This record gives sequence, C-alpha cells and structure tokens, in this order.
Amino acid sequence: MDPALGAALSERIAERLAELPVYAAARVVHLYIGAVGGEVATRAIALEVLQAGKRLVCPRVVGGQRLEHHEIRSLDELVESPGGLWEPDPHRSPRMDPSELDVVLVPGVAFDPMGNRLGFGAGYYDGFLSGLTAPKVALAFSLQITDAVPHSPRDVPVDWIVTESDTIACRAKREAGNRESQPSEARE
Repeated sequence: MDPALGAALSERIAERLAELPVYAAARVVHLYIGAVGGEVATRAIALEVLQAGKRLVCPRVVGGQRLEHHEIRSLDELVESPGGLWEPDPHRSPRMDPSELDVVLVPGVAFDPMGNRLGFGAGYYDGFLSGLTAPKVALAFSLQITDAVPHSPRDVPVDWIVTESDTIACRAKREAGNRESQPSEARE
C-alpha cells in the first residue's frame, strides 16, 4: 500500500474507533505502536489516548517468546525494537497487570468477519489474549478482511474489527451463529 494512502486510511480508522462505545468508555487502553507489514499506524491513536487523560499500556516482546505490558505516559518512553515496532523502555515504564485493561487494540495481517485473525505467526497475541476478559478490537484496512482465515482452537478471535469503512461486530456474529447452529428445541 502506498504510504500516503496507508496514513490517510489509518486516520479514518482512528476516527471510526473513537465512535466505538467500548473504546470511548475505556480508561485503560492497550495499544501496539507502529505499523509493520501493512498494519494500521497507531501513533496518532496513542497521542489521543494520552491527551484524553486515559492510561496507555503498550506491549513489549520479552525473550522472543511472550509479551510484557507497560504503562507509558509519553511516547518518549518508547524505544524502537529490532522488528520495527516501538516498545516501552522497561526502565522508564512500569509493568502493568493485563487484568486492569479496559480494551485491547489488536494488530494483524488478515481478519474474517467472525473475528479470526492472522498475525505474523509468533503467537504473542494469542498467548496474551487467552483468558483476558477485556474487549478485543482489531484495527485493519478493509483490504485485510477476507471471508475466512485459517484458525485453530488456540487462536483467540477479536470482538470487533474497525476498518476505514466499517465496524464489524464479530462477537455478535459468532453468538448469532452459535444460536442458529443449536437444535430448535434447545433454543426454545
């Protein structure tokens, strides 16, 4: 994608995200910073979170195996990772317990309307999202939405996907699909 187009679409996604009630009500927001491999740019969202007086928590890859979560008070507390993302400097940003999160903004490469996602294959986010009760919102360009993406039982789907042109209520689609797949006497 042309960088100028990606920036414009990322801005529109940020505008649509601000309209999502679960995000608007959140006081503690988890957000990746940066955009690699075609992901939505999030720096402007991070600035808006901080300017609104909300708490901003960002992930940091530890030992190439898992994510740690640190609260930042300024984008100056970020350092560039070898992979091109911006991560909290652990010496300047306190660790945060994920149970305190109100919403998690999730990156990815491809998504389907049921909330299944493909990342870069390391499994960091699936490990982090499993067992997490906070709503999960994917940020994606509409060209990243496909009819179905491969997934396994250990993959954790998102609850919403926000694109530049649509907000998809994935959890509601899954719940409706589950109700429809039950025998009629079980639904009565």
